[in-house]
Amino acid sequence: MDEWKRVPWSDESRFLILHVDGRVRVRRLPGEQLLPSCTAGDTQAGGGGIMLWGTFSWAALGPVVVVEQTMKAANYLNIIADQLHPYMAFVFPNGNGIFQQNNAPCHKSRIVLEWLEEHTDEFHLMSWPPNSPDLNPIEHFWDVMQRQLRAQTPP
Repeated sequence: MDEWKRVPWSDESRFLILHVDGRVRVRRLPGEQLLPSCTAGDTQAGGGGIMLWGTFSWAALGPVVVVEQTMKAANYLNIIADQLHPYMAFVFPNGNGIFQQNNAPCHKSRIVLEWLEEHTDEFHLMSWPPNSPDLNPIEHFWDVMQRQLRAQTPP
């Protein structure tokens, strides 16, 4: 159990404001097709959205970063260098932290892996199985946030 206390869990997630996927189903009786309660407006791109990257560990919540663009290797490198690195130094000052990231292409890019290799004296990188979001506890945080967002915005 003590080893798991040394793991900061991380991930990024996109949240659509209106959670629209393009499909709307309406049950109606004959003659009701034009009633306002049986029609739906057209919203593009889910009404807008936001992408967040975050991390947390047993010891402390970590930073949550708004990702302004698509998560590419350079963006991700900026996040781990500017946000994760100070967090790891603060929470695991003796260099025994084990950073978890999934296998997204930007996480496995050459520049990111080289940066992580340069910092192995400060923290280690956990080996992560492919296609395993169910193993990452941060997914539960994202799920709670998504449900709260849906509860606050009309369908």
